[in-house]
Amino acid sequence: MKSIRTYFPGALLFFSICAGCNPAEDDTVKSPTIISGQVKDENGAAVANAKISLLTDPAFESKLTDAGGFFYLTGFSAVKHRIRIEKIGFENYDADVPDPINGTSTMNPVMKRKTYNVPAMKPLSTGVVRINNKKLEADFDRNGTYEEFVVKGVAFSPAPIGGKPWTKEVYDRSILWLKNLNANTARTYSGVDKYFLQQAGKNDIRVIVSFWVNLDLDLSVSEVRQTIIDDFATMVLDLKEYPGVLMWNIGNEQNYSSAPNNGNSPYWYSLAQEMAVAAYKVEGEMFHPVCVSNGNLYNIGSTAMNANDASLTYIDLWASNAYEQNFTSFFSSYRTKSAKPIVITEFGIDALNDISKTEHEPVQAYFDSTNWAQIRSASDVCIGATVFEFTDEWWKAGDANSHDFGGYPTNAHPDGYSNEEWWGIIAVTPDADNDGLDEWRARKAYEMFQRNWK
Repeated sequence: MKSIRTYFPGALLFFSICAGCNPAEDDTVKSPTIISGQVKDENGAAVANAKISLLTDPAFESKLTDAGGFFYLTGFSAVKHRIRIEKIGFENYDADVPDPINGTSTMNPVMKRKTYNVPAMKPLSTGVVRINNKKLEADFDRNGTYEEFVVKGVAFSPAPIGGKPWTKEVYDRSILWLKNLNANTARTYSGVDKYFLQQAGKNDIRVIVSFWVNLDLDLSVSEVRQTIIDDFATMVLDLKEYPGVLMWNIGNEQNYSSAPNNGNSPYWYSLAQEMAVAAYKVEGEMFHPVCVSNGNLYNIGSTAMNANDASLTYIDLWASNAYEQNFTSFFSSYRTKSAKPIVITEFGIDALNDISKTEHEPVQAYFDSTNWAQIRSASDVCIGATVFEFTDEWWKAGDANSHDFGGYPTNAHPDGYSNEEWWGIIAVTPDADNDGLDEWRARKAYEMFQRNWK
């Protein structure tokens, strides 16, 4: 603002002349407290699940438009803003936010359709994380140098006893325990809490963000497939800028589904390919890797199941939940099925001896330690693993308020049984000090990984 101060002799009269502005206005006043509007396409149809972010306020958490294309932003910094709107199938929409009227800036953006050029073969990513020559590489500080990243982590589902909510305090404590464990990765099962994702990134912990797909859907139905693809693309769009993201994981042991036309069928693997293509359309050449969750190795490499490398050109690597007393033959078999790398997203045993109904921590620690050594010995194809699991979960085999015995028989465990509620490398017991949090205790397996992951 250019200001001119004028004095008239003989009078105590001063005034300012503002060049090009209202004397009552300044830059702060021009910043709205609310930015709202409705996003439509060129035909006037509402655009749902479009991502709204502020280019002028990177710390502001982006929002998605609702089913009617409406958005409502508040709580941002007081500056002149520029908005960005993103949605798969459309060109990005960037525009300056108009001056407010009574504190509110109203916008009605129109998004233009986009035509994609998707290469037949997926290119090498230029993003912060990539798969290159069967290795997972990362350049988190963006200095142009990629370094190998070995996944050392946990299957992450710290569900409180009794179905209590997952609060910020639960996530804050989880971050502290993960750092103390020397873990660098957490694998989720259905999306991820944004607060946890944000805190993980700040603490150099990366997240394999999983996208849940129901095991009873008929994946031969085009409308069902498209809904899944759209929902996955929306998740990728919503989370792709968070530094905590390591990769996207599609499904969980989908091939164990007994429903017709679901996971144990060609429809599942072809859907995973289409979902990975959608993720590429969202992220472009700076894409995060995409893996598809598989129970053990069943179907991997099968042309009839569309689970071979030639059918899955946009899947960067396999994820496998595998429970083995010895992984040597597992990896020998895998090398004959796929040229892609693999990440083990579940392995290990529970901490309960089902025969005596007492904890056998040393057995769990020894078994997990042996598995981890076998996994690392296959570094030519395996990029690391997340142990199952971070904490005990009391809800899985009975009353969510009691630590029940229950699960399933298996020859993969020394005692011949898997007790679902006793898998944690952290033991969980009820809140004893009235701080609102369950009590956590490190088991010997936790201490073993803590040493191995330094």
